[in-house]
Amino acid sequence: MARHIAVLGAGAIGGSIGGYFTREGHDVTLIDQWAAHVDKIRSDGLKLTDLEKVFTVKPRALHLSDVSSLQEQFDIVFLSVKSYDTRWSALLIEPFLKPDGFVLPAQNALNDEAVAAIVGAERTVGCVVTISAGVYEPGHVIRTDPPTAHAFSVGELSGRVTPRVQEVAAMLKAIGPSEVTPNIRGARWAKMVTNCMANALSGIMGPQATSLSSELRRTAGLVRATIGGEVVRVAQKLGLEVEPISGVMAREFADAITGSAVRQLEAKLDAATAERRLSPEQVKHLGAPGRPSLLQDVMKGRRTEVDYFNGYVVARGAELGVPTPMNRAILELMQKVERREVPPSPDHLKALAQYIPA
Repeated sequence: MARHIAVLGAGAIGGSIGGYFTREGHDVTLIDQWAAHVDKIRSDGLKLTDLEKVFTVKPRALHLSDVSSLQEQFDIVFLSVKSYDTRWSALLIEPFLKPDGFVLPAQNALNDEAVAAIVGAERTVGCVVTISAGVYEPGHVIRTDPPTAHAFSVGELSGRVTPRVQEVAAMLKAIGPSEVTPNIRGARWAKMVTNCMANALSGIMGPQATSLSSELRRTAGLVRATIGGEVVRVAQKLGLEVEPISGVMAREFADAITGSAVRQLEAKLDAATAERRLSPEQVKHLGAPGRPSLLQDVMKGRRTEVDYFNGYVVARGAELGVPTPMNRAILELMQKVERREVPPSPDHLKALAQYIPA
């Protein structure tokens, strides 16, 4: 039986899910708060550009104000809003979720428990997103990672492997390689490490991050490695088994407490990043370089998710007695950028360098 699917939050990730699913013939309804985006999809369809092709589909698209007039309920809801919009979005869609339906928080950060508190743990399925995408104009999603790269991991919060997570993983393979994991929390924290390393630091540096000098690029890499080590140590204190990050084992992050260990980790991360770096020809085809979501928010003058990334790690670290000086410095500096007290600039790396282990 065909599943009735909603995507609440049809931006970069939600738009990608909705676009590929619609192309596969699934029954998809997109719901978004950006009026111009919804109107463009309604009039001209949703355009999706990836590294292989450009295609346009015409899914059903609704404004938030249209939700109250819905007569049907959904089997599956992909929740792809910003972390700070999670709770009200879950409350909005819960009445339109079938009793045996479920929500997948296809988001950054750690929002599964917030969703479960509203729709029920039995109606919440974990979902880790590893695709990269951006939206810079209404109705057009640009995906910036190869369609052959790992796309999604899904799993029950209980760790059980059930038919429904197997079904969703099979569906998501239309977007890219996807899998079921019995360790969804460990996979979530692995993505959290990536978010904390890449997002706020890119926002702090701004668009100029793509043209750093070799010295600043090296400093940025060491800052990222230091961030990642702190995040993994917090997760381990929580008793979690963190999945590999960019192919690097979590223990290598946890052990990065000396200057030499941080440098070794930075070299491995740099090699992993190089594999996903876009060529000039690919950037020209896409029309935009790959940018972390938080940098996109800075460029658009929007609120960022730094409180849910590095801020969350700092708060949990304080509770658990795990030092997180680099994440705290990143948090405070990003908050200043967000309040427009300082402009984003690679020059901020000089202030962050003091927190790299000697």
